[in-house]
Amino acid sequence: MISPDNDARSPGTNRTDGITVLCIGEDTEYLAMIETAFEDTDRLSILIETEPSQALDRLDGVDCVLSEYCMTGLDGIELLDAIRQRVPDLPFVLHDDIDLAEVSDRLFDRPKTDFQSKEWDEACMRLLSRRITLVVEYTRFEATANRLSAAVETSREATLVVDPDGTIAFVNDRLAAELPDDLLDGAQNHWEALFTDESVTHLQTDAFPVAADGWNWTGQTVLHTRSDGDATARTTLSHLDDGSIVFVFHRLDRATGESS
Repeated sequence: MISPDNDARSPGTNRTDGITVLCIGEDTEYLAMIETAFEDTDRLSILIETEPSQALDRLDGVDCVLSEYCMTGLDGIELLDAIRQRVPDLPFVLHDDIDLAEVSDRLFDRPKTDFQSKEWDEACMRLLSRRITLVVEYTRFEATANRLSAAVETSREATLVVDPDGTIAFVNDRLAAELPDDLLDGAQNHWEALFTDESVTHLQTDAFPVAADGWNWTGQTVLHTRSDGDATARTTLSHLDDGSIVFVFHRLDRATGESS
C-alpha cells in the first residue's frame, strides 16, 4: 500500500480536497491491485467499473477517470470522447500495457489527459497517483482561475463569486469594503449570510433558475453592510459552466438614503 505523492501539486489548489477516481477496465486482477494500493490513502478514493458500457452512468461525483485502452467493443479513446460529451472537462488518464506512441496523437489532442503504462509494482502505483493528482489539480486550478477572471472583468463593481456548494470563493475589494468583517472571516462562509432572509428566498426562487438556464438575471437584493442598516443593491447574477455563481452589485442604496 502506498501514500499519494506529496510532490504532486499545482498552485492555488487545496491539497486537502479529496479526489474520486473511477477506474474502468476488464482486467479485474489489476483493478483489484489498484484498489488495494490506494485503500489507505486519505486523498484518493477508488471506484471500480468492469463494464465499460456502464461507465457513463457512474460519472456523478467523479473527479478523474482512469481507463484501460483495450476493451471489448471500444477503446479507451472512444470512451474518453463519450465521457467528454457528458462532462467536457473531466480529467482522464489512460492506463494500459501498450506503447504510448500507439495512442499519443489521439490522446494528447484532447485536453486534461495523461498516460501511464501498466506495471505490477509499487513505483508504478506511486507514479499513477502523481499523474492523477496533477491532472485533477490542473483542472481545479483552471476552474478557479476562470472564476476569478470573470470577477476581475467586473472589478469596478462590487463582485462576489460563490462556489457550487454555496461557499464564498471570492469577494473583491469594492464589496469587502461594504460588508461586515465577521461575514468574510473563514473560508467556509455561505453566500446566504450576506443577504436578508427575504433576498435569499428571492434569489433561490427567481434568480437562480434564470441563471441556470444560461441567462443573466438582474434585480434588487438586500445586503447586510458594515454601516448602520442594510443596503438595497441592483444585482446581476450569472452562472458559470462549473456551477459557480457570480454576483455583481451595481449600486448600493443604504437605508439612510446614502448611495454608492
